[in-house]
Amino acid sequence: IWSLYLKETEKEDKELASSLQVGVDELLIFAGLFGAILTAFLIESRKDLQVDPVQEILQALQSHFAVPTSQPFQVSKSSLVVNYLWFTSLCLTLFSALCAVLAREWLAKYIPVSPGSRSSDACQRLLRVKRAQQWHLESVVTGIPLLIQLALFLFSAGLVLF
Repeated sequence: IWSLYLKETEKEDKELASSLQVGVDELLIFAGLFGAILTAFLIESRKDLQVDPVQEILQALQSHFAVPTSQPFQVSKSSLVVNYLWFTSLCLTLFSALCAVLAREWLAKYIPVSPGSRSSDACQRLLRVKRAQQWHLESVVTGIPLLIQLALFLFSAGLVLF
């Protein structure tokens, strides 16, 4: 009886795992590429948060020759907002990539290599299903693309302000 139960539930488990695994690999590729592009923009925009060394040398020379100096360096609010948006976007992207990797690993272990035929195998299967429900696996896996979309929205908002 246990082998019949496990055979029937194996179909269910494979359907669940395949439906959740669709798009996780593509999401990981997109998160990696998007993270790289975002990092390039962050490297460039971080320069606006620091004093330009050339300007600092010019101010030092001007003060040495008693030339009136310009006002001290101040970070513009738009630079702060852009960097905040882009760093938040990068954090969301990395977090979604981490969640996707964890979900992929969990889904790989969700379906056993051999279905088994004993009552202990049926008990393990039941525990896997209960844990998946307890940890809201479906909600987590389907929520990962929302994190990427939010990160993309924040990047776009920062790009408009840049």
